[in-house]
Amino acid sequence: MKTSESIHNGKRLHPLTALLSSMGLIKEALIPLVVLLTTWFFRGEGTSGAGYWRIIVIAAIVVCMLGFGILSWLRYRYEVSDGQLKVEQGIWVTKRQFIPIERIQTIDLTEGLLHRIFRVTRVQVQTAGGNKPEVVLSAVTRKEAHHLREQLRAHKTNAQDEGIAETDSLEAGKVGNLSGDWTGQTKPEVDEQKPMYKSSLGSLFIAGMSSGSMGLAIALVLALMSKVDEIFPDLKVFQMVVDMFEFAAIPLIVAAGLLIAWVLGVCLSIIKFANFTIIRLGDELVISRGLLERRQVTLPLARIQAIRIVEDLLWQPFGFAAIHVESVGYGNEKGETTLLFPLLRRTEIERFLQRMAPRFAVQSTLAFEALPHKAWRSYVLPWTVIFAIATAVTVWFTNWGWLGSILCLGSALLGYRSFKDAGSMLTNDMLVLRMRRLALTTVRVPRNRIQSCRMEHGPLERRWGLATIGISVASRLAGAQFELYGLPVSKCSAIMKWYRPNHK
Repeated sequence: MKTSESIHNGKRLHPLTALLSSMGLIKEALIPLVVLLTTWFFRGEGTSGAGYWRIIVIAAIVVCMLGFGILSWLRYRYEVSDGQLKVEQGIWVTKRQFIPIERIQTIDLTEGLLHRIFRVTRVQVQTAGGNKPEVVLSAVTRKEAHHLREQLRAHKTNAQDEGIAETDSLEAGKVGNLSGDWTGQTKPEVDEQKPMYKSSLGSLFIAGMSSGSMGLAIALVLALMSKVDEIFPDLKVFQMVVDMFEFAAIPLIVAAGLLIAWVLGVCLSIIKFANFTIIRLGDELVISRGLLERRQVTLPLARIQAIRIVEDLLWQPFGFAAIHVESVGYGNEKGETTLLFPLLRRTEIERFLQRMAPRFAVQSTLAFEALPHKAWRSYVLPWTVIFAIATAVTVWFTNWGWLGSILCLGSALLGYRSFKDAGSMLTNDMLVLRMRRLALTTVRVPRNRIQSCRMEHGPLERRWGLATIGISVASRLAGAQFELYGLPVSKCSAIMKWYRPNHK
């Protein structure tokens, strides 16, 4: 909400804001500046008179960016008055925002490394229906951050205010206080007096062992391995390995790279989700996590559209699962709230949901309805046939083509396992779908959260009397889609009728 009314008694942000704004501008221009300097140096222009002038121009640009950051900080004002959060900013064009407090949904706190050095906090404020924070206070003192959050939550009920006050008073390192001690716990902690769970270091280690945490690590390791001989030309690492192990060199290099990536992935996961804590305050969930960068985000229960229970392939023998959420209009850019809890035993999931998100809990006595036996062909045949054809072609050209039979066998086994694990459950107001790719995923969606529901079937499915049920929920920009194929047509029709009970 914009207005022409000026803010006369507003507060300034912490002076660190000027440095952060300048660093943001310099970061955007850093790569072009480095490229220009490097080009001038190798052309021999860096030592000429023209080269000195270019350096002076670049230095002047950097000084202007620093000045711009200072001016931005001086021009930024905020205050809470008349039931509104008022913000005024802008150097050339003044922008004013007046946000009614009752429209504010979330107040999130974040501390990067610089914030922690200067003992300040970044505050993000988001309103109902927003896809990104409407107001970002780059740096305020921790005391001011908690005071501001208390002011902005003044419209909540008295019971919620008491819970929030209790959380804000935990200055000694308990849940939700970014200024406290975030040391890890030796075992999972569950508060019996209030809905609160805290992950242990051991559970984070197990969570980091999953294949999902290795993507970035593998990319980093491959990039480093490709540059080893360039950075250290005298070592000739790969040549040494080839000379020592000959034909076994490639498998050893691949195995070493995967091992390093696995260790790095575990470390990155622990750093990102260290001290993961979730507490329920009325109709909101407050999630805190992070070791180097500390984050505290607030997720209103009303924004949760679906729950995903993900059992990674490595976790399933030990009975562990992670709980994710699909939420509308919040935390979509960096996925802050997609993870509800990093690791739980399957036996603890219903109790966790009863305490944290009771809307998505189901009775433990209810059982999944398995797929009909004839549906195995939909899961086993497609990829197995494709790999079999590819294997037959490659065998014709190379003696190593028979290795494709391993892919055929693996595809058949995975397809059959996916068929055995898939199923559905329908309650009075909840649809539950279970499917497998590599990880086993169980999706729980209330009827009033489903945006659209469709039934479709291809020629083979039609011949076998099967169909696919697909649903979508509001999440992120394009929404989230879930499909389960191999269901009997009668079951799909029952789901469609359940979704549209008054449709004729």
